[in-house]
Amino acid sequence: MPVEVTGKITFLRVHDVGTKYGPDQLDIDAVIQLDHKTTLSYGFQLRTDSNQVARQGMLDLLRDAYANNWAVTVDYDIPSGKQNGIIIRVALIR
Repeated sequence: MPVEVTGKITFLRVHDVGTKYGPDQLDIDAVIQLDHKTTLSYGFQLRTDSNQVARQGMLDLLRDAYANNWAVTVDYDIPSGKQNGIIIRVALIR
């Protein structure tokens, strides 16, 4: 079941496919942290697949939010045994 969190982005990173991220070694390519709890990270893959358009849209929203200091709401799942999340939805808050 997805979890929802809202906050302002304090960290935004995009890196090479397959390089993984963090102590959980999540296979994600775009990563954010929010101001509510900077020890947690959330992210998603940027791959050429059926989710490519939606994930590019999520990255565009996250970039806009970061550049304008807007709050975002992120829905995410936490893989079993991990503490960081995989983003499934992004919404801007003004």
